[in-house]
Amino acid sequence: HTGFMSMDPRTGFVKAWVGGINYNYFKYDHVMVSKRQVGSTFKPFIYTIAVRDKGYTPCTMIPNVPVSIEMGDGTFWEPKTAGYEELIGEMVSLKEALAKSLNYVSARLIQQSNPAAVVKLARKMGIKSDLPAVYSLCLGSVELSVFEMVGAMSTFANNGLYIEPIYLTRL
Repeated sequence: HTGFMSMDPRTGFVKAWVGGINYNYFKYDHVMVSKRQVGSTFKPFIYTIAVRDKGYTPCTMIPNVPVSIEMGDGTFWEPKTAGYEELIGEMVSLKEALAKSLNYVSARLIQQSNPAAVVKLARKMGIKSDLPAVYSLCLGSVELSVFEMVGAMSTFANNGLYIEPIYLTRL
């Protein structure tokens, strides 16, 4: 079961909405109601903070090395890699790190800013669900709806201006 939504990022008008396989048999909307872990689709929020606040560019080189973040209670958060082991220990561009969804780079970026800054940006981009200000946000540990993610990601295509999705214009 899945949902699908597309929208015009300039107007917010929803162009397609598929909430499930067949509403006659399964009355559940996978676009607005269903929430799932968004995983690496959340990483552009992290990279946006690096570009906006740290002055990074797509060509900025950053080390793809394991990251250990102290949590304040004596414990450490250490994300694992999810592929591209041949790049561990290498310098990679921000562009390559995002394209290959490198977890170590994402963790380093959220460590350099902070989780609260990511939550604040996500709110400005239309995310309304609960977003805990935790480091694992950089790996997409949060559960969001397709509706929220499409609206937020459309902000990128609309030159940084969030337009709330509009799915009813008249009755």
